[in-house]
Amino acid sequence: MPDGWAAAAGWRRLQAQLPAGPARQTVRDRAIDAVVARARELVRHAVRPTRVVSLAWPDDGDLDLDATVERPRPWTPEDVRLTRRVAREADVVAVLDMSLSMTGEKIALVAVATAILRLKLEHVAVVAFDTVPHILVRAGERVPLRELVRRVLEVPAQGYTNIEGGLVAGRQELARGRHPERVGMLFTDGVANVGHDPVRAAFRYPHLHVVHVGDHHPQGARACLAMARAGRGRIYRARVYGDLPDVVRRAVRELFRS
Repeated sequence: MPDGWAAAAGWRRLQAQLPAGPARQTVRDRAIDAVVARARELVRHAVRPTRVVSLAWPDDGDLDLDATVERPRPWTPEDVRLTRRVAREADVVAVLDMSLSMTGEKIALVAVATAILRLKLEHVAVVAFDTVPHILVRAGERVPLRELVRRVLEVPAQGYTNIEGGLVAGRQELARGRHPERVGMLFTDGVANVGHDPVRAAFRYPHLHVVHVGDHHPQGARACLAMARAGRGRIYRARVYGDLPDVVRRAVRELFRS
């Protein structure tokens, strides 16, 4: 039976070929293992994003001498200012283009990229879309990493490309979030063939960052740039799907560093 990355890259075909039972379960577990291992390898030296907060004594923290000296005199104990580094809390929704063109290894690489987001950020909702959106992980839902990967791997890549529908569903999930910072990340080639204008949907995001994936198609490139601008976000380019996990790792480091 296929093992390692071969199981992940071929899972969609193998899922259809193998009868339900222990053999299919074994291959599925191997596929999930391979995706998780590749994601962990890519982030093994990275730390979770943090931010610095300003506090007053007697909270725990490091003395901020400059901020303390600037306090008006006469000083009181509460004028002693401290700083402490805490985890960066943000609600993030990953919006995944999973239309009919997504086959084989492409799906496995999207799963790796999504796993990287989950490893680096605590609160990640996931929406896949083809002709219609599919909620894989809701905002606030606590899903183990392996289960998240399974859900992405088993999305039936089918139908047309409704980017606007995916973005609307993603924005609805962000609205359910609990943190002031709310961010969308869209993975797509930018070429929609059903639905309404995705740029208008992008405009409703507090911040929407777009990863333009795959062959350079002029229409898709223009749409991705327009969505990133409308969403007050950045645009990233993964020229082939093999570049996607590393591009997402870089994006998380740039977007969520203090």
